Amino acid sequence: MSKSFEENTKDFYDELNGECDPKRLLYIAEKGIFLKEPLFKYDKIKDHEYVVDISVISDQFFLINNNKQYNRLKYFFKEDRYIYDKYRHLTPSCNDYFSLVIINKYFIEKLLYEKDENFLNEVISTRENYLLEDFIKINENNIEDILRKILIESGKDINILNYCLDKVKRNNSKIKSIEGYRVPMHYCFETLKYYSDELCIKNHLYLKCEDKYAEEFINVCFTDEFIRNFYHFNIEFHEKFSKKYNIDFKEIGEKFEVIDINKINTNENETNENETNENETNENEYINDIQGQLIKIIDPQYKGKLSYIESYELNPGDINFDFINKYLRNYKKIDRILKDPNYILNIDIVINNYTDCLIIKLCYLASLIHNKCSKFIIQVLIFYDEYWHSISYRDDKIVFGNYSGGRYKYKFYIRKIFKILMNTPHKLFNSYFYC
Repeated sequence: MSKSFEENTKDFYDELNGECDPKRLLYIAEKGIFLKEPLFKYDKIKDHEYVVDISVISDQFFLINNNKQYNRLKYFFKEDRYIYDKYRHLTPSCNDYFSLVIINKYFIEKLLYEKDENFLNEVISTRENYLLEDFIKINENNIEDILRKILIESGKDINILNYCLDKVKRNNSKIKSIEGYRVPMHYCFETLKYYSDELCIKNHLYLKCEDKYAEEFINVCFTDEFIRNFYHFNIEFHEKFSKKYNIDFKEIGEKFEVIDINKINTNENETNENETNENETNENEYINDIQGQLIKIIDPQYKGKLSYIESYELNPGDINFDFINKYLRNYKKIDRILKDPNYILNIDIVINNYTDCLIIKLCYLASLIHNKCSKFIIQVLIFYDEYWHSISYRDDKIVFGNYSGGRYKYKFYIRKIFKILMNTPHKLFNSYFYC
């Protein structure tokens, strides 16, 4: 009979803290383990290429420290379907490996010289761009929501889990739900039991079934939401957790009972209601100043020239024709913009709205493309323009796609800007734009 995840985990850590043979560690990990923290703390293994395999299999964060590990990540990208079919029985999200990469200097330097546009697109599109965001309105009333978001994204690392628990205790608060669970589901059951009551409010509902181990597991790990809807979710739970925790959720789904503890103990009901009310937060109470911070970090050409409006929105009619007439109607100036990316960074012009910024930025991007600058830099710079305006970087062109994507309603206005950029006296410059 095959060993359980917990038995495999013990074997894995015995090997990790002993001989630390990478092949042996991968062999054990492929059977299924609970990897409680990233492997970069372990000097014997941290630089081996199998760190990528073990981490992806175990749904744990990892660092890219060398070329072998970087190429191993690219192999996973190229063989995505094979990897998914091989490991999905252990980790259903095994094809979400880019979200596990801890961004460091080495990884960014590799991306700067990466030529594979599809690979770069995946890296950028699957990452949470926290470094490009500035949370400008955060107060103590948001602490539970902030911690919840941290736990959802990074709770698989025991060190981050302990950090969040410390914040919960210091603020004398509890979290209502972590996407339907009471604890991040990345650990052995004993660990889940310890953290669930420490992190989350108590349930009002209790699920009873014949399998007492499963009964304890469900009531420890699942919130009222999942217990209430257990019948509808039991197949999903079975696919995610049956092998990992040795529980047949399908069988439980055929015969179980949900009890409302409130009806049994009124006093406990009052306590729980107070606790719940105290911890309810409004997720919209803080505002992301993404676009402003984007300028400060990766758009230095606009730093200090403009304070972006909240909605990252263009206003029809505010095109600055002074800039267009002075720089985009003159072949020599366009040629200089194209050949020297630094030229447009130092032009003397008043910028008083986002439309000005966008036009200048698009000219700057054309210059970067023309001078064969890093594709990674270009894609990062255009990230939010694609999100808001359906402006993307494809095949060494800046493309406006008039499709259902994008959040800006005046698409005709973006098209108008592109028509201006596609009809200057400089045909080569024009060729870098398409709509």
